[in-house]
Amino acid sequence: MAHSTVIVVGAGIVGASIAYHLARQGAQVTVLEQSIAAGGVTGRSFAWINTADAEPGAIQALRALALTDYRRLEHELPDLHINWSGALCYNAAALAATSARDNLSPGPSLQWLDQAQVAQLEPNLITPPQRARYAPAEGSLDPVAATHALLDGARAHGAEVLEQTPVLGLRLDGGRVIGVDTANGAYPADNVVLAAGCATPALLAPLGLQLPVQASPSILIRLDAPPGLVKTLISNSEMEIREAADGSLLMAEDYIAASGAQGPDALAQAALLSVRQSLRGAEAVTLRSVEVGQRPMPSDRLPVIGPSAGHPGLYLAVMHPGVILAATVGRLVSEELIHGQTCTALAPCRPSRFR
Repeated sequence: MAHSTVIVVGAGIVGASIAYHLARQGAQVTVLEQSIAAGGVTGRSFAWINTADAEPGAIQALRALALTDYRRLEHELPDLHINWSGALCYNAAALAATSARDNLSPGPSLQWLDQAQVAQLEPNLITPPQRARYAPAEGSLDPVAATHALLDGARAHGAEVLEQTPVLGLRLDGGRVIGVDTANGAYPADNVVLAAGCATPALLAPLGLQLPVQASPSILIRLDAPPGLVKTLISNSEMEIREAADGSLLMAEDYIAASGAQGPDALAQAALLSVRQSLRGAEAVTLRSVEVGQRPMPSDRLPVIGPSAGHPGLYLAVMHPGVILAATVGRLVSEELIHGQTCTALAPCRPSRFR
């Protein structure tokens, strides 16, 4: 199958990674994107590359591979830049999950810090916590720049990337998916990978397939701030915050209303106030922007990755968290499609669980 043709629908970071890994192994790849690359939820991601999660579950096997795969991609793609700043966490739920999993044992990838050590890492914290988990190997990236680096890597291996090309439907021959229809015509392929996030259920509906994926809203808040105000990535009960490549500060929040006290604008103002109250030198921090992202959230919160039962030629790749998993999922999906391997780490993610 080294010369198989594959269409990847969606040019977010997951689709871009799949396209890159497929093209690098010899597949003839076409990426179709309805708007612009990284124009959806990818561009509104906080983009924290981490292996810890408050709900470990079946996804941990994939998360555990993320750091290694991203470091590999750094060597393969010179334009992919990752800030390995380390992450400082003192969110109660995350600390409890980490404590249970690691049995409080320190190690090179996880350290428990006291208040003085936290203050040394983050000298601008007005009230350092008594205890925090520090993961020195974790980091973050610019998800838009990373997506473009992956797509450029795919192009270097012969892939074609077509933006502003919405897919109107899947082409069938009996039960087999043999390509897609777009406003610019039909595109045949041996395999079609749907990495279209929240748009995926609508593409599957004409096939009689119901994919229980809902949009989970989040906001990305960007603050103009003095450089170096935050040294690591900080996650606590009040905020998730890190410095971006341009020196601004990024914060991530969930929201549950379009407006009002639980809407994006109100939460952004509350986050700004929290920063000013938590960090020395933050008096002059101002709000630059608030962006809304719709994360594709499966009903059981596990990724949906694998072939579609009953429709050969169709492969699904819909997940949250997309940025964390993208490097690993891209590699594993390419191994399944190109080499016919079955990856055990993807076993809990198969679409067939929804039948």
